Amino acid sequence: MKERDEARVAGGTLAGDAYAAIHRAIRSGELAPGQRLRFAELQSLCGMSVTPVREALARLTAEGFTISDDHRGFRVAPLSLAELRDIVANRRLLEGEALRLSIQNGDAEWESRVLAAHHLMARVPRERDDIPSAMREEWDRKHAAFHRALLSACGSPILLDLCEKLFVKADRYRRMSISIPGQSRDVAREHEAIMTLSIERRTEPAVEALRAHYQNTADAVQRLFEDGRED
Repeated sequence: MKERDEARVAGGTLAGDAYAAIHRAIRSGELAPGQRLRFAELQSLCGMSVTPVREALARLTAEGFTISDDHRGFRVAPLSLAELRDIVANRRLLEGEALRLSIQNGDAEWESRVLAAHHLMARVPRERDDIPSAMREEWDRKHAAFHRALLSACGSPILLDLCEKLFVKADRYRRMSISIPGQSRDVAREHEAIMTLSIERRTEPAVEALRAHYQNTADAVQRLFEDGRED
């Protein structure tokens, strides 16, 4: 069994499965920020041997989702206001430029992708029925597809790759923003405005709407940090 596991790791299959399982647990909060990660528990979570789990942790650490704690093992990377600000500043810069290029280069097929992705996202409630403070996974997938569609005509694979990495790194903070009580923010209206301005080729207002969308999330989460509700 161990030899078969290790053979599959060489092809990336088990390591990729372990990465997906651990990453999903970090995103959902099942593995909390700062939590120490024990190999036996991760093996149980992933249903596989230690080798692919170790490979997955190496990748997660390289991407900033876990940290190596000297010789004492691994922990889930903590959330911080400094990281949040860094992520948002770069998203505003890079995704704003990617959207600008998409509006400039996009054709009718790009418009159709944006319209279709927005329509599919808008049909799904953002919050879960059983836990209103938690994000619905189906909405999360369609939300990601909408943002990818917006940027998809920018013409730069390198820029798209950087934007994708930032989108993923922002995920835990985005999930925090849903749990904030008493919000007056209308996220659905923000998405609709970005979509409409983009397909109408109103470049500067569209870019500013996208940047404001990210800043609104950051401002809400920042208040959580400042209120001391999150470590």
